[in-house]
Amino acid sequence: MRQSIYYTALVGCALSSDALNVFAPLKPPSKTYAGPPPSKVNTESWLDVLQYDEPPKFDVLAKSIEFANCKTFDEIGDFFAEDYVFRGPIIGPITSDDVRNAQEGFNIQNAYPNLETRPFGFTIDPDNAYRCYWFERWEGTNTEGVKLGPMDLPPTNNDIKLPTHIMSANWTPEGKIKYACLSNPLDRFEGTTNGAGAVFGLLVGAGVQSGNVSVGSSALRFQQRLFHAIGGFGRNWSVEEKIPKWWKSKARGADPNDNPNDM
Repeated sequence: MRQSIYYTALVGCALSSDALNVFAPLKPPSKTYAGPPPSKVNTESWLDVLQYDEPPKFDVLAKSIEFANCKTFDEIGDFFAEDYVFRGPIIGPITSDDVRNAQEGFNIQNAYPNLETRPFGFTIDPDNAYRCYWFERWEGTNTEGVKLGPMDLPPTNNDIKLPTHIMSANWTPEGKIKYACLSNPLDRFEGTTNGAGAVFGLLVGAGVQSGNVSVGSSALRFQQRLFHAIGGFGRNWSVEEKIPKWWKSKARGADPNDNPNDM
């Protein structure tokens, strides 16, 4: 027992002396995680059009960081390919012009003049060197009103923080974004918008009741098609003639996924 106590005391003194000794050898840095190896499962998909045989001749990570930190539509416009498509869980497929028109119709940028998307955690897809993923956690203050069709809502002057979501961008060999995708919120209990994310979260922060915004909701799908037909509320997806031909899915807005590979 006494030997055990003596040994423990010696170890404790040694640790304490190392902690106080500025000349003690430094510990090697923790091993960094390089990501998983490429997938071993071979599949065929209509999205294979976003894969290329040659490796990128530009820094996909650096360009994605530059893109994600743009503040205005004028800044991000030069990043988009002519056949660019955006898709979210219940929005899209939609062109960059229609995304801009919808957000300007809601007066989103003016309603949140200090809006920050706060991107972080950039990483390259291990199965596609042309695709980059990152997180975003939006926040801002609603100091001006938003528009919802014919209605003008006064500002709430509330500080809002949205739950974190994931973004991804698929680049072309020419250094343009052909496809951008936004995920559902990762943690519905995070933030101040009752689990609503992205533009829907900003609308909730401005006093709009979000209701059911889940994929497959019959009520939401009906509402989206009604608004798509009458216009005036911003596009949930682009009109058919504007959707690039490479986009094969016929699911629109909150529709459940189809299987274009069988078409």
